[in-house]
Amino acid sequence: MSHVPLSELKAMQERLGLKEFNKLRNGFSSTKAPTTSFKRENKNRPSELSARRPVPRNTPVAKTKINRDPRFDDLSGEYNEKIFKSSYGFLSDVKLKEKQKLKKVITKTKSKDKKVHLKQLYNRMEQQEAAEKKKAKAEAMEKEWKKKELERVKEGKRPFFMKKSQKKALIAEELRKEAEQSGALHKTLAKKQKKLAANEKKKKAWSTKDV
Repeated sequence: MSHVPLSELKAMQERLGLKEFNKLRNGFSSTKAPTTSFKRENKNRPSELSARRPVPRNTPVAKTKINRDPRFDDLSGEYNEKIFKSSYGFLSDVKLKEKQKLKKVITKTKSKDKKVHLKQLYNRMEQQEAAEKKKAKAEAMEKEWKKKELERVKEGKRPFFMKKSQKKALIAEELRKEAEQSGALHKTLAKKQKKLAANEKKKKAWSTKDV
């Protein structure tokens, strides 16, 4: 009612009366906010509120965690075989000691089922050891072949590139020779131990006769 001239407001007040005029003026000035009424089935129950709430616009989005695989990550560094062997070379000694302990446990075990299980474990350890030896031998021979090829190139000769099948055959032959040598060595050591044991028995027998 601010835009209505004062003379007209005064005339309206005289025509309507002070009480009605004030009601009319207050109705224009104050605007009531719409109220939402919530229904309830029973008057004794508390009023029910709607579960639907508007999502705020500036809600922070949670960042998804990215899993990192160290095998394919530059942060883990590059693999260096020499450093790895020097750092973890002691593991071969640990495995050997475990194998020796297991062998002693097998001899002392009386239960057949347990003995079978321990023997399977021992065979698995031997297979792993054989596979590691084969890999190490193959790597050593591969280095030797590369060295010879470089020497041939330096001398002005053409390098000789072996096929994979030829390499496998040579590695297998080398491993067979080593196995035969180790087997022969074990046999000679076993014979020596038998001779020493026999000599010890003879000494004891002679010592008892003298008494």
